[in-house]
Amino acid sequence: MKLTLSLHGFSLIETLFILWVLAILCGTLAFSFQQLQDRVQIQSASQALLSDFLSARTEALRRERRVTLCAAALDTGELAKLPKACAATSSASAWHQGWLMFEDVNSNGLWDIGEELLQQRSRMNFNVSAKGNSTVDRYVSFGPNGRSLSLNGAFQAGSITLCTRGMRAQEAWYLVVNGLGRSRLDRGQIEACP
Repeated sequence: MKLTLSLHGFSLIETLFILWVLAILCGTLAFSFQQLQDRVQIQSASQALLSDFLSARTEALRRERRVTLCAAALDTGELAKLPKACAATSSASAWHQGWLMFEDVNSNGLWDIGEELLQQRSRMNFNVSAKGNSTVDRYVSFGPNGRSLSLNGAFQAGSITLCTRGMRAQEAWYLVVNGLGRSRLDRGQIEACP
């Protein structure tokens, strides 16, 4: 039995068609990979923020003093740069800029000279946006009993939305702080990310 091998090449049109199909597949895979990467970055940032909220509450209970987490003042610096100041106003605050955890002796929501700095967290990935609603837009403070407190001593509750900057109709994470000082992460949909 004799085996014959027939060699036929592809025509130019067949080759172009195959390249076109490969280009579409590569583009689709790249887009899917970018979406996956964005989701991982948001989830990672959410977990880091939740972890520090839980740590701040634990420190307040352990020390029996007020411990505050504040959003860092807006800065155009590097990603790895540690924040050095809290945002003094709501309009100048953003949790994605990083945050500070400190013992808030004078209960003003700002890290002042003489107050013990417990932790600094650098800026999140540039694609991630983290904004709090009006009650938690620049700080979250935990009293000696572990309850979240506003500056005047009333209970503090609110949520911080973490999402991919500039995207519309997408998945987001919500870090929710209740009046007892307990924090949790919820996942949901968002119309547009700031």
